[in-house]
Amino acid sequence: MKRYEMLVQPSRGGLKEGLSFGYVDVPQNMTDADRPFLDHLTDESLKLQQRIRKGKEIVIKTDDTTYLSNGKQKKIRVFIPDANGPCPIILYYHGGGFAIRNIDCYDYIGRYIAEKSKAVVFMPEYSLSPENKFPVAVEECYDALLWARENASRYNGDANNDIVIGDSAGGNAAIVVSMMCRDRGVRIPQKMIPIYPVVDQTGLIDRKSQHIYGKNYNLDYAHMISYSKAYVRNDADLFHQYCSPLFADSVTGLPSCMMVMAECDILIDQGLEFAKRLVDAGVEFDYRIFKGMPHDFLFYGFDESYEAYDLICDEIKKLSHK
Repeated sequence: MKRYEMLVQPSRGGLKEGLSFGYVDVPQNMTDADRPFLDHLTDESLKLQQRIRKGKEIVIKTDDTTYLSNGKQKKIRVFIPDANGPCPIILYYHGGGFAIRNIDCYDYIGRYIAEKSKAVVFMPEYSLSPENKFPVAVEECYDALLWARENASRYNGDANNDIVIGDSAGGNAAIVVSMMCRDRGVRIPQKMIPIYPVVDQTGLIDRKSQHIYGKNYNLDYAHMISYSKAYVRNDADLFHQYCSPLFADSVTGLPSCMMVMAECDILIDQGLEFAKRLVDAGVEFDYRIFKGMPHDFLFYGFDESYEAYDLICDEIKKLSHK
């Protein structure tokens, strides 16, 4: 397997003092029978959000509706700012290893981005593993983009002014959906903002970040492997470019990219390897590494979490002012 160089050599600092986040072990070999446990993790994530966002509620118009994918109706929440339009449209794909969490867990982040950037945010549900195997989730994410474009005008949105965003597994989806558009002759999004994305799900490359931050930094390396194995039907799927986009034959023709990363994250090295591929391919690229932050830090109420939200909103505003 080809090993790619990193865009930069990251610093290898420790966690910012005073951070706290929960720890839950994940089954090594997930099966459909683990759904109650995985749903429990989703419930705990939602309780965390309710606790840390108390007193910071954002009142904004929303619409819960559905989009069609492979003959099934899937839920999608639309966050609609009070703004003169047409507004940019955002597809935000939530994280959770393709196995946990839902749009309720990310409701605050959707509200924040819509309110502060004055963009219409579409946040789709997608089918979770291990019950639903690759490529079900990313195909649904692709269909959600097409649906949002078709229905943008209903929400004062501009279908031609769009950005795909996602964190962790959702960052993978944002990249993959952009690749699908390119490969299928559909207009690519104007920009993609992957947030600490997983771009290599094979687990076959030894990386320094996986050793330094492989345990007790909010996403253990063993857990990432469990999520990846649960996501696919067989090992061959792990090498597919729509599963592990780092190994795509080509990354040319992808949208301009702003990548958000965490310093204390097992995924930082593979993210920087993908960044190098984008730069070498001539894709317009920028990035920000948040020092002292663990994987999934946007999900928390750290000062840096809000700094990252504002960075994302600034990127959206740049697009809206073009």
